[in-house]
Amino acid sequence: MNFIIKSISLCAALLLISMTATAESLYASNIQSRLADTDKDGVIDARDLCSDTKPGAAVNHKGCPDESTKLLSVELNILFDTGKAEVKSSFYPEVRKLAVLLKEHPNSSAVIEGHTDDRGSVAANRLLSQKRATAIKDILVDSFRIKANRIKSIGYGEARPIASNDTSEGRKTNRRVVADVFAQSVTEKKRWTIYSVDQSRNTALYSTR
Repeated sequence: MNFIIKSISLCAALLLISMTATAESLYASNIQSRLADTDKDGVIDARDLCSDTKPGAAVNHKGCPDESTKLLSVELNILFDTGKAEVKSSFYPEVRKLAVLLKEHPNSSAVIEGHTDDRGSVAANRLLSQKRATAIKDILVDSFRIKANRIKSIGYGEARPIASNDTSEGRKTNRRVVADVFAQSVTEKKRWTIYSVDQSRNTALYSTR
């Protein structure tokens, strides 16, 4: 009887050891698989919501491609008389550069931003900046035949300075008009590498400076 009991105990112990080893093996295997990075994007599979990311694409914390619709931002070198929103004909070539860009990208759209310095009231500056942005839009539509539904004008007034308003030069810098051009189709951002600088030399860039 003692022999039978000892045999049963031994079998139970061996079974428990086997089950424990199997469980540990499965646990370790599961952990290893969850820590894997199948698409090599830097985000482990356990929290990767986009498991088929293209090689070299920049990704967000969820492992999905970091995308942007913005093509570029163009600062128009256009000066306005104090308190005025009229665009002088001598500055039309600046607007033409933007028109050419929009024609080269027929599926793109633009947001014209008007900005001022902090002289005057907040309300007056916002209204003035809106008029200046709208003036640029009107030239694009009337003189360069860009469809009005492709252009939006926004006046930010003095709310977004890029220089100090304490100096005349800084205030001049803040009195600006900027055009952000967007593509209707989403463009995928590439991950930066040590080779990105060399690759960028082969990329066509647009500049108005």
